[in-house]
Amino acid sequence: MKKFLYGLTACLFACTPEINYEAPESLDDLRVLIISEGQFGYGTSSLTSLSYDGTVEQDLFRRINNRPMGDVAQSATRIGDLLYVPMNNSKKIEVMDYKTFESVETMPIDEDVIPMYVCHLGGDSIALTDQKSNSRLMIMDINHGSDRKMMRRSFFLGGRSSQMVMHNNKLFVNGDNMSVYDLDNITSQGRRMLKKKDDVYIQNADFSKPVVDKNGRIWALGYWQLICIDPDTEETLVELNLIDLKINSRRSALDISPDGKTLYFNSARRVYTVDVDNPTVPDAPVIYPQRDDQRTVYNMAISKENTIFLSEVLYGSLSRSRIYEYDLQGNEIRNFRAGIFSHGIYFY
Repeated sequence: MKKFLYGLTACLFACTPEINYEAPESLDDLRVLIISEGQFGYGTSSLTSLSYDGTVEQDLFRRINNRPMGDVAQSATRIGDLLYVPMNNSKKIEVMDYKTFESVETMPIDEDVIPMYVCHLGGDSIALTDQKSNSRLMIMDINHGSDRKMMRRSFFLGGRSSQMVMHNNKLFVNGDNMSVYDLDNITSQGRRMLKKKDDVYIQNADFSKPVVDKNGRIWALGYWQLICIDPDTEETLVELNLIDLKINSRRSALDISPDGKTLYFNSARRVYTVDVDNPTVPDAPVIYPQRDDQRTVYNMAISKENTIFLSEVLYGSLSRSRIYEYDLQGNEIRNFRAGIFSHGIYFY
């Protein structure tokens, strides 16, 4: 496989518009895709892949399509054979083949929004969240190549919105106020805001996602709390107070093991676990790497192989991210470079 080399400085990455990019000879056996935001305002979002044989490929979209992907890529969602990547400062969704990364369509978003995450609602509909302080939830049409009304409807939520999960014919939406909708009534009138046991609305930590455990319950990472929700009654079942762990509410993530038994959440470099059948506040982190720099974890995800991926960034800097993979005992398996501010971690 041909290797792609480029400078390590932000200036070279952002200020060199004409580079002879060479597409990789093969993208077989993909394991992980890293979505990097890039330098805000410079259109340097990028995709980095890791294959099962350990090969790392950088800046795939630009190399294959001979153009920049856009400004501030946030996440990736696979629907069929296509990958949907919202670009929050470009106000668009880049649609590409999920294995070749060849462009299929650019979906412009003609509203004053910061598009963040996509959830497939079934058929030709997706939901799209918005990071503005008075955000919208958008329902869009993905009939590519057809003459359609791309934005079917949108409505205000009164706060930021982020990751979503569908479960039991409902859509659960994380954000400043966690919401739930019946799939046949995703409208402003159909919105129900979820509350904790003290009758206060659930606020989610940063961009953390809702996850479903082996018992079919919804878990969310709130401000200083880990919260379990009954998807049928929409009531809070469990609240774990995490304030003593000094959870960083601005850069924390939540994920779950492939078998749905173990929750993982992080604050800065610390990663903790909770058993869904015996939820108690953990005594100590399973990962707490001691390194002599100022990097912090920008996102965390659990792979299909039950390993832990962390994206570390030097916050406030334009240096490239470093991706670390650990086993469940906290032993480092590998690490590799990705783009600037790597946030999305997508597993094949």
